[in-house]
Amino acid sequence: MQYQLGQASARLVWEGRRLAARGLAIAGWAGVAAIVGATLAAGAWHGRQQVAAHLAQLQSRQQDKPAAPLVQAPVDDARSRLRAFDSGLKPVQEAPQVVEDLLALAAAEGLVLQRGQYRLQDDSAGGFTRYRLSLPVVGTAPAVNNFVAAALRRHRMLALESLQYKRQQSDSLQLETRMEWVLLVQAPPGGAR
Repeated sequence: MQYQLGQASARLVWEGRRLAARGLAIAGWAGVAAIVGATLAAGAWHGRQQVAAHLAQLQSRQQDKPAAPLVQAPVDDARSRLRAFDSGLKPVQEAPQVVEDLLALAAAEGLVLQRGQYRLQDDSAGGFTRYRLSLPVVGTAPAVNNFVAAALRRHRMLALESLQYKRQQSDSLQLETRMEWVLLVQAPPGGAR
């Protein structure tokens, strides 16, 4: 189609030169405009015909093909992803070490930790345990953001559930921030806690 448009524009240039050489004596500017319009209309008509033929060809190809079944992940692929998830879980006994690391990261950012809350929540359907952490801290917004980013980079099975900021005064740089974290760990052996 681009070739056809190139031919049309070349034809238009040739016609323009031919008429200019004759001094526009016969056709005048109205004739030039008519020739330009006719050339553009012919190019557009030809382009539409090519597009229609191409669409008809694509439709006939699709009608020849049987309907594709819904794509589902192979069972082996789903199982391998589940094994990869399970292998990434730390033992429940290592959860306090992760908490200590989070406290060290917070201190490195200059955040002051207030009293935190920690609890285990069993997910028997998933075969793992959630270690929920509620960490209230005081510090600047950039320090909190840096802490969150560093914690998420360092611990793959750590997720931030919520982040709530509270400022005592509108012009204060210090924020009271409540962070709700979830650390996914292996279920304790035998289900005992």
